[in-house]
Amino acid sequence: MTRRLADAVERSAARSVARGAASWSLATVSLVHGDGTVDITTATGPVERVRRLRSYASPQVGDRVQVAKSPSGNWLVEGATAAGSDGWQPLSLRSGFTASTTSGDAPPACRRTSDGLIALSGIVVPTGLSTSASVVIADLPAGIQPEYRGACVVVGDGLTGRLYINTSGSISARLLSGTNPSWLSLDGAQCR
Repeated sequence: MTRRLADAVERSAARSVARGAASWSLATVSLVHGDGTVDITTATGPVERVRRLRSYASPQVGDRVQVAKSPSGNWLVEGATAAGSDGWQPLSLRSGFTASTTSGDAPPACRRTSDGLIALSGIVVPTGLSTSASVVIADLPAGIQPEYRGACVVVGDGLTGRLYINTSGSISARLLSGTNPSWLSLDGAQCR
């Protein structure tokens, strides 16, 4: 075999491998189905009913995702790309509730974790909390509503309270003990 023929065979083999190799790209989730699949929009057009990895537990319409395509044409959503910075988004506080201005206190915020949980953080200065009724204190950003309502115990200065993260996206609180707290911590509250 001549060197020229050997080079041609090698180039042909490399092209065949490149054509048959799996590839990945970015896409946007356009529809979430209840059966573990999502519809995506890729640079080459829409793709329906794409399976997702179990680790991408809480897909949302609009998520920017990494997708893989096998040589046989099957698609797989591997997961969402990270949002800017660390993914924390500010909570929209309701009237009567403000963020703590004490140095070192984190502002009220939320994020969706890599395993699909919605986590809260920060210190809220409340007014009007009591043991008799729950009061809506804040709202989650659009697109970060939980699948199920969560109930968590939270603490403040001289009190304990119950925090509800509702499927509507509202966050409500009710005191279990104490009165007139000057602060309420959201750290550690989470749900899915």
